[in-house]
Amino acid sequence: MPKVKVTTTEKLEQEIARLKKRSRRLEGELGDRIDFFKGNYKKMALNSVIPGSAKHSGIFSIAGRVAKVAWESGTFKSFATSAIMTALEFAGVRLGINLFDKFRKTRSKKKKAKAAESEED
Repeated sequence: MPKVKVTTTEKLEQEIARLKKRSRRLEGELGDRIDFFKGNYKKMALNSVIPGSAKHSGIFSIAGRVAKVAWESGTFKSFATSAIMTALEFAGVRLGINLFDKFRKTRSKKKKAKAAESEED
């Protein structure tokens, strides 16, 4: 946009009105973009992990739907977490690192301490 030379109060008021109108229009466009993002962020995230899954065709779409259903399942989440922990423990033991075992022991000690506290009360 070309710069407008403001020389009178009337031109100043016109420029202020024009800029306010432009500001409202840009705010509306930004709001529309945010609404679009809110409605589509799940598809965009899934598409970034599994390309083509947001489209409704092909093997990627099927894999995306299966992954979505599996991720929403609490049993799958716990299975995946335990499988990952088991794999990490195996890798740690193979490398001679017992960090995972120490973490698990510390965690079980905390659980036992909480159970002992609740029994005392």
